[in-house]
Amino acid sequence: MPVIAIIGAGPGLGAAVARKFGREGFAVALIARNQAKLDALAVELEAEGVTARGYAADVREPATLESALARAADELGPISTLQYSPLPSRDYLKPVLDLTPELAREALQFSALGLIHAVRAVLPAMREAGGGSIILINGGTSVKARAGFA
Repeated sequence: MPVIAIIGAGPGLGAAVARKFGREGFAVALIARNQAKLDALAVELEAEGVTARGYAADVREPATLESALARAADELGPISTLQYSPLPSRDYLKPVLDLTPELAREALQFSALGLIHAVRAVLPAMREAGGGSIILINGGTSVKARAGFA
């Protein structure tokens, strides 16, 4: 059974992706910071016939993210699809002149470095299997641009 890991799994986009991929025969690894919320979503998905488990991790803490992905692969099977879509903090959405180097560093850690750690964790198994998919989704500003924001 193929496995999708959804980093940033929540009740909106993450749940919708989990349902869609679950209906297509994928097992679903739900990854976000709150284990109780992940467990509740996994129970909901399981009731709909989707194999799903939650794994708590923070994308700003590489060791927790890598550990969650490793546990998911051990329990569900090699991850063949990775979706990276954690919801960024509103603190990152500052007017350009209010964006400090420290805040930019934190935003990069969240949006880019977390992604790099996640990809490095799943890519060897994808290559061994002959392929896989990495899906990047970053929400609101793709629908409604925010002029003047970094």
